[in-house]
Amino acid sequence: MIELSYEQKEDLGFKYVRDLLEPACPYGMRRLRAEGFYARRDELERELENVSILCAALDADEAAVLDLRAALGGLKELSGTVAACEGRALTEVELFDLTAFCVRLRTLIPRAEALPGYDGLDGVRFARVDAALAILDPSESGRLSFYVEDARTDALLAARERKRELERLLRAPDADREALLPQRQEAAKAEEDALADVYRGMSEALREHLGALRACMEAAGRLDAAIAKALVAKRFGCCRPALGGDTLSLTDAVHPQIAAALASRGRSFTPITVELSRGVTVLTGANMGGKSVAMKTIMLNAALALGGCFVFAASASVPMFEHLELINRDFSNAAEGLSSFGGEILRFNAAAEQLGSGLSFIAMDEFARGTNAREGAAIARAAVRYLSDKNAVTLLATHYDGTAEFAVRHYQVKGLKRLDASDDASGTGADRLRRIENAMDYGLIEVEPGTECPRDALRICHMLGMDAEILSFIEREGRSAGQNESKT
Repeated sequence: MIELSYEQKEDLGFKYVRDLLEPACPYGMRRLRAEGFYARRDELERELENVSILCAALDADEAAVLDLRAALGGLKELSGTVAACEGRALTEVELFDLTAFCVRLRTLIPRAEALPGYDGLDGVRFARVDAALAILDPSESGRLSFYVEDARTDALLAARERKRELERLLRAPDADREALLPQRQEAAKAEEDALADVYRGMSEALREHLGALRACMEAAGRLDAAIAKALVAKRFGCCRPALGGDTLSLTDAVHPQIAAALASRGRSFTPITVELSRGVTVLTGANMGGKSVAMKTIMLNAALALGGCFVFAASASVPMFEHLELINRDFSNAAEGLSSFGGEILRFNAAAEQLGSGLSFIAMDEFARGTNAREGAAIARAAVRYLSDKNAVTLLATHYDGTAEFAVRHYQVKGLKRLDASDDASGTGADRLRRIENAMDYGLIEVEPGTECPRDALRICHMLGMDAEILSFIEREGRSAGQNESKT
Protein backbone atom coordinates (compact mmCIF):
# COMPACT_ATOMS: atom_id res chain seq x y z
CA MET A 1 0.00 0.00 0.00
CA ILE A 2 1.39 3.38 -1.02
CA GLU A 3 1.62 6.02 1.66
CA LEU A 4 3.33 9.39 1.45
CA SER A 5 3.44 11.83 4.32
CA TYR A 6 2.06 15.34 4.02
CA GLU A 7 5.63 16.68 3.98
CA GLN A 8 6.65 14.28 1.20
CA LYS A 9 3.62 15.20 -0.90
CA GLU A 10 4.40 18.86 -0.43
CA ASP A 11 8.10 18.41 -1.18
CA LEU A 12 7.42 16.37 -4.31
CA GLY A 13 4.92 18.88 -5.66
CA PHE A 14 2.09 16.33 -5.38
CA LYS A 15 0.10 18.63 -3.13
CA TYR A 16 0.67 21.52 -5.56
CA VAL A 17 -0.87 19.53 -8.41
CA ARG A 18 -3.78 18.27 -6.33
CA ASP A 19 -4.48 21.85 -5.28
CA LEU A 20 -4.79 22.74 -8.97
CA LEU A 21 -7.88 20.52 -9.10
CA GLU A 22 -10.90 22.72 -8.47
CA PRO A 23 -14.07 20.70 -7.87
CA ALA A 24 -17.35 22.56 -8.28
CA CYS A 25 -19.38 20.84 -5.57
CA PRO A 26 -18.72 19.49 -2.07
CA TYR A 27 -19.11 15.89 -3.24
CA GLY A 28 -16.27 16.29 -5.74
CA MET A 29 -14.14 17.96 -3.09
CA ARG A 30 -14.80 15.14 -0.66
CA ARG A 31 -13.89 12.51 -3.24
CA LEU A 32 -10.62 14.22 -4.15
CA ARG A 33 -9.68 14.61 -0.50
CA ALA A 34 -10.38 10.96 0.22
CA GLU A 35 -8.75 9.65 -2.93
CA GLY A 36 -5.43 8.00 -2.21
CA PHE A 37 -3.26 5.81 -4.38
CA TYR A 38 -4.94 3.00 -6.28
CA ALA A 39 -3.91 -0.55 -5.37
CA ARG A 40 -5.96 -2.27 -8.08
CA ARG A 41 -5.18 -1.73 -11.71
CA ASP A 42 -8.77 -2.21 -12.88
CA GLU A 43 -10.04 0.54 -10.57
CA LEU A 44 -7.25 2.88 -11.65
CA GLU A 45 -7.91 2.20 -15.33
CA ARG A 46 -11.59 3.04 -14.84
CA GLU A 47 -10.72 6.35 -13.18
CA LEU A 48 -8.24 7.24 -15.93
CA GLU A 49 -10.82 6.28 -18.56
CA ASN A 50 -13.31 8.67 -16.96
CA VAL A 51 -10.76 11.48 -17.21
CA SER A 52 -10.01 10.50 -20.81
CA ILE A 53 -13.71 10.58 -21.75
CA LEU A 54 -14.12 14.01 -20.19
CA CYS A 55 -11.03 15.32 -21.97
CA ALA A 56 -12.64 14.20 -25.22
CA ALA A 57 -15.92 15.84 -24.15
CA LEU A 58 -14.07 19.11 -23.56
CA ASP A 59 -12.71 18.87 -27.10
CA ALA A 60 -16.12 18.06 -28.55
CA ASP A 61 -18.32 20.48 -26.58
CA GLU A 62 -16.49 22.49 -23.93
CA ALA A 63 -19.53 24.68 -23.28
CA ALA A 64 -21.64 21.64 -22.38
CA VAL A 65 -19.04 20.40 -19.90
CA LEU A 66 -18.70 23.82 -18.29
CA ASP A 67 -22.49 24.18 -18.13
CA LEU A 68 -22.71 20.81 -16.39
CA ARG A 69 -19.95 21.87 -14.00
CA ALA A 70 -21.90 25.01 -13.16
CA ALA A 71 -24.95 22.86 -12.40
CA LEU A 72 -22.85 20.67 -10.11
CA GLY A 73 -21.76 23.82 -8.33
CA GLY A 74 -25.34 24.41 -7.19
CA LEU A 75 -25.43 21.22 -5.11
CA LYS A 76 -25.16 21.64 -1.36
CA GLU A 77 -23.52 19.17 1.05
CA LEU A 78 -26.44 17.19 2.46
CA SER A 79 -24.82 13.89 3.46
CA GLY A 80 -25.49 14.72 7.12
CA THR A 81 -29.12 15.53 6.41
CA VAL A 82 -29.64 12.22 4.63
CA ALA A 83 -27.99 10.37 7.50
CA ALA A 84 -30.15 12.23 10.03
CA CYS A 85 -33.31 11.24 8.19
CA GLU A 86 -32.60 7.60 9.06
CA GLY A 87 -33.34 8.22 12.71
CA ARG A 88 -35.45 11.33 13.18
CA ALA A 89 -37.83 13.78 11.59
CA LEU A 90 -36.11 16.44 9.51
CA THR A 91 -36.55 20.12 10.25
CA GLU A 92 -38.12 22.61 7.89
CA VAL A 93 -34.68 23.91 6.87
CA GLU A 94 -33.44 20.38 6.17
CA LEU A 95 -36.51 19.58 4.09
CA PHE A 96 -36.00 22.84 2.21
CA ASP A 97 -32.39 21.87 1.44
CA LEU A 98 -33.45 18.43 0.18
CA THR A 99 -36.16 19.98 -1.99
CA ALA A 100 -33.67 22.35 -3.60
CA PHE A 101 -31.22 19.45 -4.05
CA CYS A 102 -33.79 17.34 -5.89
CA VAL A 103 -34.97 20.26 -8.05
CA ARG A 104 -31.39 20.96 -9.08
CA LEU A 105 -30.80 17.28 -9.82
CA ARG A 106 -33.77 17.21 -12.20
CA THR A 107 -32.00 19.92 -14.20
CA LEU A 108 -28.52 18.45 -13.84
CA ILE A 109 -29.20 14.82 -14.75
CA PRO A 110 -30.34 15.46 -18.38
CA ARG A 111 -27.25 17.64 -18.92
CA ALA A 112 -25.01 14.87 -17.65
CA GLU A 113 -26.70 12.22 -19.77
CA ALA A 114 -26.38 14.40 -22.89
CA LEU A 115 -22.63 14.78 -22.36
CA PRO A 116 -20.51 13.24 -25.16
CA GLY A 117 -19.28 9.85 -23.93
CA TYR A 118 -21.50 9.78 -20.83
CA ASP A 119 -22.45 6.12 -21.35
CA GLY A 120 -18.79 5.16 -21.06
CA LEU A 121 -18.27 6.84 -17.69
CA ASP A 122 -17.83 4.51 -14.75
CA GLY A 123 -19.57 5.14 -11.43
CA VAL A 124 -21.50 8.13 -12.77
CA ARG A 125 -25.09 6.91 -12.88
CA PHE A 126 -27.63 9.22 -11.30
CA ALA A 127 -30.65 7.66 -9.64
CA ARG A 128 -34.05 9.20 -10.33
CA VAL A 129 -35.31 11.49 -7.60
CA ASP A 130 -38.86 12.05 -8.88
CA ALA A 131 -40.38 9.94 -6.10
CA ALA A 132 -38.49 11.83 -3.41
CA LEU A 133 -39.43 15.15 -4.97
CA ALA A 134 -43.09 14.11 -5.07
CA ILE A 135 -42.95 13.79 -1.28
CA LEU A 136 -41.16 17.11 -0.83
CA ASP A 137 -43.09 19.05 -3.49
CA PRO A 138 -46.40 17.27 -4.11
CA SER A 139 -47.80 20.25 -6.01
CA GLU A 140 -44.88 20.00 -8.48
CA SER A 141 -44.14 23.70 -8.21
CA GLY A 142 -40.55 23.16 -9.28
CA ARG A 143 -39.49 26.03 -7.03
CA LEU A 144 -36.20 26.08 -5.11
CA SER A 145 -38.23 26.49 -1.95
CA PHE A 146 -40.18 24.51 0.58
CA TYR A 147 -43.72 25.19 1.74
CA VAL A 148 -46.31 22.86 3.20
CA GLU A 149 -49.67 23.66 1.67
CA ASP A 150 -52.68 24.16 3.94
CA ALA A 151 -54.50 21.17 2.52
CA ARG A 152 -51.69 18.73 3.37
CA THR A 153 -53.67 17.66 6.47
CA ASP A 154 -57.03 18.61 7.97
CA ALA A 155 -55.33 19.62 11.22
CA LEU A 156 -52.95 21.97 9.42
CA LEU A 157 -55.77 23.50 7.38
CA ALA A 158 -57.91 24.11 10.48
CA ALA A 159 -54.99 25.60 12.46
CA ARG A 160 -53.97 28.00 9.70
CA GLU A 161 -57.54 29.11 9.01
CA ARG A 162 -58.06 29.78 12.71
CA LYS A 163 -54.75 31.70 12.94
CA ARG A 164 -55.56 33.84 9.89
CA GLU A 165 -59.00 34.68 11.27
CA LEU A 166 -57.52 35.71 14.61
CA GLU A 167 -54.88 37.85 12.89
CA ARG A 168 -57.68 39.55 10.91
CA LEU A 169 -59.52 40.29 14.13
CA LEU A 170 -56.34 41.61 15.76
CA ARG A 171 -55.97 44.16 12.96
CA ALA A 172 -59.38 45.68 13.69
CA PRO A 173 -59.31 49.12 15.39
CA ASP A 174 -61.48 47.95 18.26
CA ALA A 175 -59.80 44.55 18.71
CA ASP A 176 -59.79 43.04 22.20
CA ARG A 177 -56.09 42.20 22.08
CA GLU A 178 -56.00 40.85 25.61
CA ALA A 179 -58.50 38.18 24.70
CA LEU A 180 -57.35 37.52 21.13
CA LEU A 181 -53.57 37.19 21.60
CA PRO A 182 -53.74 34.01 23.74
CA GLN A 183 -56.09 32.48 21.18
CA ARG A 184 -53.67 33.41 18.39
CA GLN A 185 -50.84 31.75 20.33
CA GLU A 186 -52.92 28.59 20.69
CA ALA A 187 -53.61 28.57 16.95
CA ALA A 188 -49.92 29.06 16.20
CA LYS A 189 -49.06 26.18 18.52
CA ALA A 190 -51.65 24.01 16.77
CA GLU A 191 -50.04 24.92 13.44
CA GLU A 192 -46.60 23.98 14.75
CA ASP A 193 -47.88 20.64 15.98
CA ALA A 194 -49.60 19.95 12.67
CA LEU A 195 -46.42 20.84 10.76
CA ALA A 196 -44.34 18.60 13.04
CA ASP A 197 -46.68 15.73 12.15
CA VAL A 198 -46.27 16.57 8.45
CA TYR A 199 -42.45 16.73 8.74
CA ARG A 200 -42.48 13.40 10.59
CA GLY A 201 -44.59 11.78 7.92
CA MET A 202 -42.50 13.22 5.09
CA SER A 203 -39.30 12.04 6.74
CA GLU A 204 -40.67 8.53 7.15
CA ALA A 205 -41.77 8.49 3.51
CA LEU A 206 -38.36 9.74 2.37
CA ARG A 207 -36.45 6.90 4.05
CA GLU A 208 -37.04 4.45 1.24
CA HIS A 209 -35.51 6.98 -1.19
CA LEU A 210 -32.36 7.81 0.77
CA GLY A 211 -30.38 5.26 -1.24
CA ALA A 212 -31.24 7.12 -4.45
CA LEU A 213 -30.16 10.42 -2.91
CA ARG A 214 -26.86 8.91 -1.77
CA ALA A 215 -26.30 7.41 -5.23
CA CYS A 216 -26.74 10.87 -6.75
CA MET A 217 -24.26 12.35 -4.31
CA GLU A 218 -21.73 9.64 -5.18
CA ALA A 219 -22.28 10.11 -8.92
CA ALA A 220 -21.95 13.89 -8.58
CA GLY A 221 -18.70 13.52 -6.67
CA ARG A 222 -17.21 11.06 -9.14
CA LEU A 223 -18.22 13.20 -12.12
CA ASP A 224 -17.10 16.48 -10.55
CA ALA A 225 -13.67 15.09 -9.58
CA ALA A 226 -13.09 13.66 -13.05
CA ILE A 227 -14.06 16.96 -14.70
CA ALA A 228 -11.57 18.77 -12.42
CA LYS A 229 -8.84 16.35 -13.48
CA ALA A 230 -9.73 16.68 -17.15
CA LEU A 231 -9.61 20.48 -16.98
CA VAL A 232 -6.09 20.37 -15.52
CA ALA A 233 -5.03 17.76 -18.08
CA LYS A 234 -6.24 19.94 -20.94
CA ARG A 235 -4.73 23.10 -19.47
CA PHE A 236 -1.25 21.59 -19.14
CA GLY A 237 -1.25 19.16 -22.07
CA CYS A 238 -1.03 16.10 -19.81
CA CYS A 239 -1.22 12.54 -21.09
CA ARG A 240 -2.92 9.38 -19.91
CA PRO A 241 -0.27 7.00 -18.56
CA ALA A 242 -0.06 3.40 -19.68
CA LEU A 243 -0.09 1.04 -16.69
CA GLY A 244 1.70 -2.20 -15.92
CA GLY A 245 5.01 -3.90 -16.52
CA ASP A 246 8.12 -3.18 -14.50
CA THR A 247 9.60 -0.26 -16.45
CA LEU A 248 8.87 3.36 -15.66
CA SER A 249 9.27 5.54 -18.74
CA LEU A 250 8.55 9.23 -19.26
CA THR A 251 8.93 11.30 -22.41
CA ASP A 252 9.32 15.07 -22.08
CA ALA A 253 8.15 15.06 -18.47
CA VAL A 254 7.70 18.36 -16.65
CA HIS A 255 7.36 19.39 -13.02
CA PRO A 256 4.56 22.01 -13.12
CA GLN A 257 5.41 23.72 -9.82
CA ILE A 258 9.07 24.18 -10.74
CA ALA A 259 8.11 25.16 -14.28
CA ALA A 260 5.82 27.88 -12.91
CA ALA A 261 8.60 29.20 -10.67
CA LEU A 262 11.01 29.27 -13.61
CA ALA A 263 8.47 31.00 -15.84
CA SER A 264 8.08 33.75 -13.26
CA ARG A 265 11.80 34.45 -13.77
CA GLY A 266 11.59 34.34 -17.55
CA ARG A 267 13.05 30.85 -17.83
CA SER A 268 11.68 27.55 -19.07
CA PHE A 269 11.74 24.02 -17.69
CA THR A 270 13.87 21.49 -19.55
CA PRO A 271 11.67 18.41 -20.14
CA ILE A 272 13.01 15.08 -18.93
CA THR A 273 13.00 11.83 -20.88
CA VAL A 274 13.97 8.74 -18.93
CA GLU A 275 13.47 4.99 -18.70
CA LEU A 276 13.89 3.19 -15.39
CA SER A 277 13.93 -0.61 -15.27
CA ARG A 278 13.90 -3.07 -12.42
CA GLY A 279 17.23 -2.67 -10.67
CA VAL A 280 19.06 0.58 -10.02
CA THR A 281 19.37 3.60 -12.27
CA VAL A 282 22.01 6.08 -11.17
CA LEU A 283 21.68 9.77 -11.92
CA THR A 284 24.82 11.89 -11.61
CA GLY A 285 25.58 15.53 -12.13
CA ALA A 286 27.27 18.50 -10.54
CA ASN A 287 25.78 20.48 -7.69
CA MET A 288 23.20 22.97 -9.03
CA GLY A 289 22.94 20.62 -11.99
CA GLY A 290 19.31 19.61 -11.60
CA LYS A 291 19.53 16.08 -10.18
CA SER A 292 16.96 16.81 -7.48
CA VAL A 293 14.63 18.46 -10.00
CA ALA A 294 14.88 15.44 -12.29
CA MET A 295 14.20 13.04 -9.43
CA LYS A 296 11.18 15.00 -8.19
CA THR A 297 9.81 15.25 -11.72
CA ILE A 298 10.06 11.49 -12.20
CA MET A 299 8.56 10.53 -8.86
CA LEU A 300 5.85 13.20 -8.98
CA ASN A 301 4.53 11.92 -12.29
CA ALA A 302 4.64 8.31 -11.13
CA ALA A 303 2.69 9.27 -8.00
CA LEU A 304 0.14 11.25 -10.02
CA ALA A 305 -0.49 8.28 -12.31
CA LEU A 306 -1.09 5.97 -9.34
CA GLY A 307 -3.33 8.63 -7.82
CA GLY A 308 -5.69 8.61 -10.79
CA CYS A 309 -4.43 11.69 -12.62
CA PHE A 310 -2.99 12.27 -16.06
CA VAL A 311 0.74 13.01 -15.98
CA PHE A 312 2.75 16.04 -17.07
CA ALA A 313 4.52 14.38 -19.99
CA ALA A 314 4.17 13.71 -23.69
CA SER A 315 3.91 9.97 -22.97
CA ALA A 316 4.30 7.78 -19.92
CA SER A 317 4.27 4.18 -18.77
CA VAL A 318 4.02 3.51 -15.04
CA PRO A 319 4.12 0.13 -13.27
CA MET A 320 1.56 -0.68 -10.60
CA PHE A 321 3.94 -0.02 -7.76
CA GLU A 322 2.83 -1.22 -4.35
CA HIS A 323 5.29 1.00 -2.54
CA LEU A 324 6.79 4.42 -3.19
CA GLU A 325 9.72 5.47 -1.02
CA LEU A 326 11.35 8.88 -1.21
CA ILE A 327 14.59 9.49 0.70
CA ASN A 328 15.52 13.04 -0.11
CA ARG A 329 15.51 15.34 2.87
CA ASP A 330 16.67 15.88 6.44
CA PHE A 331 14.90 13.28 8.55
CA SER A 332 16.68 14.26 11.77
CA ASN A 333 14.73 13.97 14.97
CA ALA A 334 16.31 15.77 17.88
CA ALA A 335 13.99 14.12 20.39
CA GLU A 336 15.25 10.69 19.35
CA GLY A 337 18.83 11.84 18.92
CA LEU A 338 18.77 11.05 15.20
CA SER A 339 21.10 12.80 12.81
CA SER A 340 20.26 13.48 9.18
CA PHE A 341 22.32 10.44 8.26
CA GLY A 342 20.55 8.29 10.85
CA GLY A 343 17.19 9.33 9.46
CA GLU A 344 18.29 8.37 5.95
CA ILE A 345 19.36 4.91 7.10
CA LEU A 346 16.09 4.31 8.91
CA ARG A 347 14.14 5.25 5.78
CA PHE A 348 16.34 2.96 3.73
CA ASN A 349 15.74 0.13 6.19
CA ALA A 350 11.99 0.67 5.96
CA ALA A 351 12.16 0.54 2.15
CA ALA A 352 14.25 -2.65 2.29
CA GLU A 353 11.69 -4.34 4.54
CA GLN A 354 9.00 -3.82 1.88
CA LEU A 355 10.94 -5.42 -0.93
CA GLY A 356 9.29 -8.78 -0.47
CA SER A 357 5.73 -7.50 -0.83
CA GLY A 358 5.24 -6.22 -4.35
CA LEU A 359 7.12 -3.97 -6.73
CA SER A 360 8.62 -0.87 -5.13
CA PHE A 361 9.82 2.43 -6.52
CA ILE A 362 12.65 3.83 -4.40
CA ALA A 363 14.08 7.28 -5.06
CA MET A 364 17.16 8.40 -3.14
CA ASP A 365 18.57 11.89 -3.52
CA GLU A 366 22.24 12.18 -2.53
CA PHE A 367 21.94 9.10 -0.34
CA ALA A 368 24.45 8.93 2.54
CA ARG A 369 25.39 12.57 2.12
CA GLY A 370 25.04 13.04 5.88
CA THR A 371 28.36 11.35 6.69
CA ASN A 372 31.93 11.87 5.49
CA ALA A 373 32.55 11.63 1.76
CA ARG A 374 34.57 8.42 1.79
CA GLU A 375 32.12 6.46 3.92
CA GLY A 376 29.17 8.04 2.14
CA ALA A 377 30.47 6.91 -1.24
CA ALA A 378 30.98 3.38 0.08
CA ILE A 379 27.45 3.25 1.52
CA ALA A 380 25.93 4.56 -1.72
CA ARG A 381 27.82 1.98 -3.78
CA ALA A 382 26.75 -0.78 -1.39
CA ALA A 383 23.12 0.32 -1.64
CA VAL A 384 23.27 0.14 -5.44
CA ARG A 385 24.79 -3.34 -5.30
CA TYR A 386 22.20 -4.51 -2.76
CA LEU A 387 19.21 -3.18 -4.72
CA SER A 388 20.47 -4.30 -8.13
CA ASP A 389 18.63 -7.65 -8.01
CA LYS A 390 15.69 -6.75 -5.79
CA ASN A 391 12.02 -6.40 -6.71
CA ALA A 392 12.25 -2.65 -7.08
CA VAL A 393 12.80 0.12 -9.58
CA THR A 394 15.37 2.35 -7.88
CA LEU A 395 16.65 5.79 -8.81
CA LEU A 396 19.73 7.06 -6.99
CA ALA A 397 20.90 10.62 -7.58
CA THR A 398 24.46 11.17 -6.42
CA HIS A 399 27.69 13.03 -7.02
CA TYR A 400 29.79 10.09 -5.76
CA ASP A 401 31.96 8.40 -8.39
CA GLY A 402 31.77 4.64 -8.79
CA THR A 403 28.13 4.25 -7.71
CA ALA A 404 26.91 3.18 -11.16
CA GLU A 405 29.10 0.06 -11.49
CA PHE A 406 26.20 -2.26 -10.66
CA ALA A 407 23.46 -0.06 -12.14
CA VAL A 408 21.26 -1.13 -15.04
CA ARG A 409 21.33 2.44 -16.37
CA HIS A 410 23.30 5.59 -15.79
CA TYR A 411 22.00 9.04 -16.63
CA GLN A 412 23.83 12.31 -16.31
CA VAL A 413 22.53 15.84 -16.18
CA LYS A 414 24.23 17.58 -19.08
CA GLY A 415 25.33 20.40 -16.80
CA LEU A 416 27.42 23.39 -17.92
CA LYS A 417 27.66 22.29 -21.53
CA ARG A 418 26.69 25.74 -22.74
CA LEU A 419 29.24 27.58 -20.62
CA ASP A 420 31.35 29.92 -22.72
CA ALA A 421 35.06 29.85 -21.97
CA SER A 422 35.02 33.64 -21.73
CA ASP A 423 32.50 33.66 -18.86
CA ASP A 424 34.05 35.23 -15.80
CA ALA A 425 33.17 36.30 -12.31
CA SER A 426 32.25 39.88 -13.14
CA GLY A 427 29.03 41.54 -12.01
CA THR A 428 26.97 41.06 -8.88
CA GLY A 429 26.29 37.74 -7.24
CA ALA A 430 22.84 37.72 -8.82
CA ASP A 431 24.41 38.34 -12.26
CA ARG A 432 26.77 35.43 -11.77
CA LEU A 433 24.00 33.07 -10.68
CA ARG A 434 21.94 34.12 -13.68
CA ARG A 435 24.82 33.33 -16.05
CA ILE A 436 25.24 29.91 -14.45
CA GLU A 437 21.51 29.20 -14.75
CA ASN A 438 21.55 30.26 -18.40
CA ALA A 439 24.59 28.09 -19.10
CA MET A 440 23.23 25.01 -17.30
CA ASP A 441 21.62 22.32 -19.43
CA TYR A 442 19.24 20.33 -17.23
CA GLY A 443 18.52 17.68 -19.84
CA LEU A 444 19.45 14.05 -19.17
CA ILE A 445 21.71 11.90 -21.30
CA GLU A 446 22.28 8.17 -20.86
CA VAL A 447 25.92 7.21 -20.42
CA GLU A 448 27.78 3.99 -19.79
CA PRO A 449 27.47 2.76 -16.19
CA GLY A 450 30.53 3.88 -14.27
CA THR A 451 31.12 7.07 -16.24
CA GLU A 452 32.73 9.67 -13.97
CA CYS A 453 30.56 12.39 -12.50
CA PRO A 454 30.76 15.79 -14.20
CA ARG A 455 33.39 18.15 -12.73
CA ASP A 456 31.57 21.47 -12.79
CA ALA A 457 32.03 22.50 -9.15
CA LEU A 458 35.32 24.34 -9.73
CA ARG A 459 33.87 26.25 -12.66
CA ILE A 460 30.89 27.27 -10.53
CA CYS A 461 33.22 28.43 -7.74
CA HIS A 462 35.12 30.52 -10.28
CA MET A 463 31.98 32.07 -11.76
CA LEU A 464 30.64 32.92 -8.30
CA GLY A 465 33.77 34.96 -7.61
CA MET A 466 35.71 32.76 -5.20
CA ASP A 467 39.14 34.12 -4.31
CA ALA A 468 41.91 33.03 -6.73
CA GLU A 469 44.10 31.73 -3.91
CA ILE A 470 41.31 29.48 -2.63
CA LEU A 471 40.69 28.25 -6.19
CA SER A 472 44.36 27.28 -6.50
CA PHE A 473 44.10 25.33 -3.24
CA ILE A 474 40.98 23.55 -4.54
CA GLU A 475 42.77 22.56 -7.76
CA ARG A 476 45.74 21.26 -5.78
CA GLU A 477 43.53 19.27 -3.40
CA GLY A 478 41.58 17.87 -6.33
CA ARG A 479 44.73 16.59 -8.04
CA SER A 480 45.94 15.06 -4.77
CA ALA A 481 42.61 13.34 -4.13
CA GLY A 482 42.61 11.95 -7.66
CA GLN A 483 46.08 10.49 -7.22
CA ASN A 484 45.12 8.89 -3.93
CA GLU A 485 42.00 7.33 -5.48
CA SER A 486 44.03 5.88 -8.33
CA LYS A 487 46.37 4.24 -5.83
CA THR A 488 43.50 2.62 -3.98
